[in-house]
Amino acid sequence: MSCGTVVTIAGISFLNSRPLLAGLDAGIAAPFPYRLDTAAPSMCARRLASGEAVAALVPVAALPALPGVEAVRGLGIACRREATSVLLVSKVPPSEIRRLVADAASRTSVALARLLLAERWGCRPRLVAASTPLAALGTRADAAVVIGDPALLVRGSTGLLEIDLGAAWQEWTGRPFVFAVWAIRRGAPTGLGDLLERSLEWAESRWDDLLPKWAAAHRVAPAVAQRYLLETLHFRLGEADEAASAEFLARATAAGVLPAAETATGRR
Repeated sequence: MSCGTVVTIAGISFLNSRPLLAGLDAGIAAPFPYRLDTAAPSMCARRLASGEAVAALVPVAALPALPGVEAVRGLGIACRREATSVLLVSKVPPSEIRRLVADAASRTSVALARLLLAERWGCRPRLVAASTPLAALGTRADAAVVIGDPALLVRGSTGLLEIDLGAAWQEWTGRPFVFAVWAIRRGAPTGLGDLLERSLEWAESRWDDLLPKWAAAHRVAPAVAQRYLLETLHFRLGEADEAASAEFLARATAAGVLPAAETATGRR
C-alpha cells in the first residue's frame, strides 16, 4: 500500500460503536490519509473481506471467515452481564420457538441466539431473514433477534418475553461476551492499530461533551446513553474477554451454529 493511498476504515453505525469511532470521526492525526465509513456489522465484515476496507469493526462470529486479517487485541464491544441492545423477543417460552426471525446485520448476535436456543433451551428453530425482525414477528415466526439501536428503542415495551442475550450467556457460562472487535488486513500501514487505540482515548477524555450528542443522534435519553456506554458495555478488552470469545467460537462451532474455520489471530 503506497503512502498516499487513503485508508478506508469501516465502523458500525450503532450507538454502541461511537466510543471506538469517536477520534476517527473527529479526524485525529495519523501518519497516513484515512476515511471512516459506517455500516451494519455484517457489511463491515464484507468490506474488510473484499479489501474495500483496510480495517473494520466486525462481529466476532465473522472472524473465522476472514482469512488474511488480524484481530486487534484490547479493543472491542463487550458486556459483563446484560447487553441491553441484543434481545431475543418471543411470543412463546424459549424451548418452544420453532421459527426465529433475524436480521443478518450481525452474525454474532444471531449465532449467540441460535447457540443458546440449541444448547441451553433444547431447540433449533428455522431461521427466517428479515430487515426489520420485530415487524416481521407477527405471523412469520415465534421469536425475533433484535439488535443495536432498534433494541434500545423497544426494550421493555414489546409486551412480549424479552431475553437479554448478553445476560443469558453470562448466566450459562459465567463469562462476559464480546460482540465485535477491530480487525485489520495484513499489510496495513504501520500505525493503524495505534490510531484505533487513540480514537477510543479521544472519546474517554470527552465523555461529558460526547454523550449528549450521541444520545440525540440515536434518539435515546441522555441517561440511557450514559448508563449504556459507561456501565453496561466496555470497550477495553482483557484476558477474560479473550477467553470468552474463544469459548463462544468453540461452542458455536461444536453446535453447528458456525462453520469450522481458522480464527483470525491477534495483532501485536
